[in-house]
Amino acid sequence: MAQTRNESSVVVKVGAVLDVTNGTVGIIGLSCINMALSDFYESHSHHKTRIQIIVRDSHKDVVTAAAHGK
Repeated sequence: MAQTRNESSVVVKVGAVLDVTNGTVGIIGLSCINMALSDFYESHSHHKTRIQIIVRDSHKDVVTAAAHGK
């Protein structure tokens, strides 16, 4: 689940199901998630846990996309 990036940091993988191919809402949502993470770590650089967002494209079918999540 969590992987060590180096001796002092832990990477936690977090999944997000977004409609990035067919809609601007998914693209904007992903952009907002990335900006929020960037802003958080810029002002809280002492945190050793790092979040890695793993995006799955829903292709407008959230249930099937979630079922295929790993």
